[in-house]
Amino acid sequence: MNRFLPLLLLSTLPFIAQAQAVRRVMIESFTQASCGPCAAQNPAFNALLQSFGDQVVLLKYQTSWPGYDPMNQQNPTQVASRVTYYGVTGVPNVRLDGVQNAGTASAVTAAMINNRLATPTPIDMQVEHYINEALDSIFIQVRIMNLDTVAFNPDSVVLHTAIVEKRILFPRPPGSTSERDFKSVMRRMLPDASGAPIGAIAPGDTIVITYAEALPTYIYNYAQIGVVAFVQKTSNRQVYQAAESLPRPLGDSYVDIGITPNSIGPSGFCDYRVTPRMSIANDGPSTITNMVVGYILNDDEPVAEYWEGELTPGDTTLIAFPEINIVPGKVSFDFFVEEPNNNARDYNLLNELITSQSFYTLNNEPVGNDIAEDMEATPLRDTPAGVLVIKEANDHFMVVNRTVFNNVTQNIGGFGASTKSMFTNFYDWVQVGAQAHMIFERIDLSNRTNNYLRFDRAHAQYQTSADRLRISVSTDCGETWTQIYNKAGAQLATRTATNSRFVPTVTQWATDSISLAAYDGLTDINIRFTVVSDYGNNLFIDNIRVNEALVSGTDEPGLLAGNVRIYPNPAAERTRIEVNLTEASPIHIAVYDLSGKLVETLANGVQLSAGLHPFDWVPKTQGIFLVRVATDSGAMTQRVAVVR
Repeated sequence: MNRFLPLLLLSTLPFIAQAQAVRRVMIESFTQASCGPCAAQNPAFNALLQSFGDQVVLLKYQTSWPGYDPMNQQNPTQVASRVTYYGVTGVPNVRLDGVQNAGTASAVTAAMINNRLATPTPIDMQVEHYINEALDSIFIQVRIMNLDTVAFNPDSVVLHTAIVEKRILFPRPPGSTSERDFKSVMRRMLPDASGAPIGAIAPGDTIVITYAEALPTYIYNYAQIGVVAFVQKTSNRQVYQAAESLPRPLGDSYVDIGITPNSIGPSGFCDYRVTPRMSIANDGPSTITNMVVGYILNDDEPVAEYWEGELTPGDTTLIAFPEINIVPGKVSFDFFVEEPNNNARDYNLLNELITSQSFYTLNNEPVGNDIAEDMEATPLRDTPAGVLVIKEANDHFMVVNRTVFNNVTQNIGGFGASTKSMFTNFYDWVQVGAQAHMIFERIDLSNRTNNYLRFDRAHAQYQTSADRLRISVSTDCGETWTQIYNKAGAQLATRTATNSRFVPTVTQWATDSISLAAYDGLTDINIRFTVVSDYGNNLFIDNIRVNEALVSGTDEPGLLAGNVRIYPNPAAERTRIEVNLTEASPIHIAVYDLSGKLVETLANGVQLSAGLHPFDWVPKTQGIFLVRVATDSGAMTQRVAVVR
C-alpha cells in the first residue's frame, strides 16, 4: 500500500511564508436522496463546481427529510447538528464560506464563487491522510499556516475535519428520485460536528492537528475515501480557508467483486420453478482464482459451493445452481461471495448492494369466496395476509395508523371509524408513471350472483397532479387482466387539492362500489389494485370487501333513489335517517354491523303515507354500520361511520 511520509516527519517540514494565502472556497451543500429538486439540480451544480477544479472544496450533508436516505441514516446526528447550526429548513440549500446562503443548488453561480475567491485570507491549509492495510483505520494530518504579518487570533475558531466518500455511485437510486450518483458525501466529522478549537497562530507559524481514528463501518467504497477540512469562526460562521485530501490508491492486494442476480424465474404467477443464477464481475485490479459462492432462499440455510478458476480484471462469470420449486407468495434469493482469493479484502461494497432477487407467485387454488380486509390485524408498515404486493418501496403499499404521521390525532381508518388503513405515499414518490400492485389471492364466485367489490378511499391532489388508482380482474392466474376501475386526479380525490401532506379527516372519505356480476359463476378470479405515481399526494384505502354481508347487488333502490338521506355521516352521538316516500308503503329500517349481525331495528313494516319521514338512530359504539331501508317500491343500503 502506498503511504505518505509519517505524520511526525511531515509536521517538521518547513514552508515559505507568503504575504497572502490563495483562498479555496468552502461549499457546504445540504441535499437528500429522496428530494426531487435536489436530483434535478445536482448534476449542473456538480459540473459548475468541477469547472473550478481545486479552487473549491465541496462537502455534502445528506439530510433526514423529505424521504428515505441511507446515507443520512448512517450518521443522522452529525448532519442534524450542521442543519441546526445553519438553520437550514429546506433542501437543496448551499452555503459558501459559511457566510453566504446561496439558496438552492441551481442558484449558485460562477460569479458567486469568483467573489468568494477574491476575498483575502491570511490562512493556508494542507491536509493529508492514509488508510491502514486492514481498511479499518484512518490517519489524518491538517496543517494550518498563518501567512500574515500579524497573529491570527479571532475568538471561537474551530477546525472542522470530515471523512468523505468522494463519489458514491449506487447501482440503483437509494431514495425515491432517479439520483444515484452522490459527490463528496460527509461520512463522519472529527472529533465531532462541533469541530476542534484552535488557538492563536503567530505570524508565519503553523499548527498541526492529527487524528488516528477508526473508519466508520458503513463506508461503501474505501477507494473513494478522502478528507475535507476547513477553519471556521463559530459565532458568525465565517470560513477562513478549506483544504482537501483526495482518495488515495489502495494497491493491488485487494479485490473488488460485483454481484448481479440473474436467475431464471417463473413464467407466470402459477409457475413455481426457479433456476438460481448470479453473474460475478471482477471489478478490481487482481485476478480472482477462488471463492465461495452461494445463495439464501428467504431464511433457509445457505446453499454454497466452492469455485476455482481464473477471473481476470474486467471479466465476468455466470454461476448457475440447480432448479428448485418455490412456494406461492413472495420469495427472495440473496446471493453472496465469500473468501475470494483465500480471504482477500473486498474494498468496494457498492457493486454488491443489490444481491437479492425476488419472485412473486399466487396460489393456484381459491382461498375462499369473499374478501373482507379492514387492515386492523396487519402490523404497521406491513401488508395484509392473503395479498401479494409488488412494490418499489415500503411506503407504496403499507398499512399505517396516525402514529406514522406528525401531529395527527384523528383515526385514519375509513371514515375515522377504525385505526388503520392502506397507504400509498404519492407525496414522496418522485418517479412519475411508476407503479405498485396489490393482488388478492384467488376467490371462488361460483355459488353467488350479482357479485361486487366495495372499498373506502381518501385522496387529495397536489395542485393538478393526477395520481391514479386502477383495479383489474384476472381469470387465468394473472396471465391477463381486465380493468374494472380507473380514477385519477380530481376524479380520485375526496377533498380539494392541497400542497401539504394529506392525511384524511373523518369527513374526507368516499366509498366506491363496483359490480363483479360479469364474473358470476367463475371459480377463480384474482383482484388487483394498482397505484400509479404522478408525484402528487397521499392515497388511503380501507375496508376492501367482496360480497360483504347485506351490501348486495340485489338491492334495487326503485322509488327510493335520491329519497334517502342520512346525516351527519360520520356520526357521533346521533344520526338522522330521512325517507321521502313518493307513495304510501310499509317501511323496514334496520342497522347491521359489517359481519351482518343485526344491531338495531328502527322500523319493522310500519305503514307510512307519502311524504318525508324522519328516524333517529343513537349508536352505542363507534364503528362502521350498514343502514338498510326497504319499502314495496325499492330497497337500498348505506354505510354509516360512527366516531367518538
